[in-house]
Amino acid sequence: MADLCHHGGGIMCARVPLLDYSFYGDEGFSLLRDSSQLITSTEDRFRPLFFSLLYIWRQLGFAGEIGLRLLPLIFGVVQIPLAFLVGRKLRDDRLGLLLAVLTAASPMLIEFSQELRMYSMVAAIALAQVYVMLLMLERFSWWRWSAFVLIALIGVYTHLLYWLFLMGITLTFLRERKQLSIVKSWGALAATVLLYLPNLPNLMRFQETRGGEYQMDFVSAIPKLLAAFTVGFSYFDVGEQGAGRAVGTNDLMANLPLALLAIAAGLVIMWKLIWLHLRKEDRSLLWIGHELFTVPVIIATLASAATGKYFLQPKYLIFSVPFALLFVALAFDDLRNVYGRKMMAALGSLIAFIAIAHYWEPIEHGRKENWRTAAEVLSTSINDSTAFVVLPGHYRLLVYYAPGIEKQWEQIDVQTDAAGAERRLAELAQSKRDIYYLRHDVVQNQRDPDDKLIAVLNRSGKSVSVTQLNPRFKLYRWG
Repeated sequence: MADLCHHGGGIMCARVPLLDYSFYGDEGFSLLRDSSQLITSTEDRFRPLFFSLLYIWRQLGFAGEIGLRLLPLIFGVVQIPLAFLVGRKLRDDRLGLLLAVLTAASPMLIEFSQELRMYSMVAAIALAQVYVMLLMLERFSWWRWSAFVLIALIGVYTHLLYWLFLMGITLTFLRERKQLSIVKSWGALAATVLLYLPNLPNLMRFQETRGGEYQMDFVSAIPKLLAAFTVGFSYFDVGEQGAGRAVGTNDLMANLPLALLAIAAGLVIMWKLIWLHLRKEDRSLLWIGHELFTVPVIIATLASAATGKYFLQPKYLIFSVPFALLFVALAFDDLRNVYGRKMMAALGSLIAFIAIAHYWEPIEHGRKENWRTAAEVLSTSINDSTAFVVLPGHYRLLVYYAPGIEKQWEQIDVQTDAAGAERRLAELAQSKRDIYYLRHDVVQNQRDPDDKLIAVLNRSGKSVSVTQLNPRFKLYRWG
């Protein structure tokens, strides 16, 4: 553990910057809706545990961006020693240290350590689950069995897709049936299923309310998942995308130098993994990597193909990130050439540095919407001589940072009444000195995918200026 503190302590600090950044995305649900009571009464009741913890956290006096995000940060930091313990239990201190350092430097795990959602907690739960599982396989006791069931319950009551992780563990138990009888191992999983049954009505309610909302471009889903698991969401610069977030050749060409760096490292890792699969050494470690990473991804892929829903969203499978990193750790550790190891370490460090540096610049990169700055600008700009227009949609975080601003905006529905919307925009262009429009691509993709609102106002004769708050979140001003 001393080596872990020495090597991982500095990297651990990468989880701290941007804790005070504006709340964004689905953090609005956690902040304004689901943590207002001990057990949320909304459709998210089927996964209540993180929100219950957040409610308690708020009752303890934690508030604001930093105070509230300390909760997911704690889970993010806990992931690192847990990764060390898992790696050490799987083989030795060396593998534990490698896995801990990779976990500490993982751009995806860093990002979700700062997001006020359950995903950082889920990754920590998965590591704790595997550690207890390894203890149970090493020497069975009913205390360890009970701890395994408890952690599994915490996992499935925190996020639904944690069941995919438990499906992978089912295969581990089958493979290790000589170490632990099927009755005891699968009995633990059966107990988890039975204790989850009371939650089924809440799950059905969620499916009825929001189960069909999530779109996906299936062709690019797997590449995006692997990229997110390894280099994170912000490593590549990705411009405007449609509702399905499709990526293609143009995105690759725009990021060619960054792609070549990642491909070079990836080819070395893949070559070593192929070599490891051909040998008998570390065969059980490879199997556990496949059971806890490959199997959940395959199941999610099949579920996505069968239903058309987005089971392959990287954050939904975040519990498998440490076990994707296990493959990287094994491949790196098998590099026998000293210079090769140093080159791979340097290349990996460069890739991680770029990914984290991009993450720390959310205005130019990534997916964090700066609602706070948008609220500050609009609060000082909207008056009787100006207009503020938005598309129909959710702007809960804008109202959080600028209470009462909803009384000052005008919703323009270009989707259901294009002619009426155009007339109203023309009237505003004539009667108001300035017109502001907050373009949020999540809403725009649903309500104005062709940017008709912008096109109409561009024809008004007013000059336009654009303030970028992130690559897909912009404040327009015509005046």
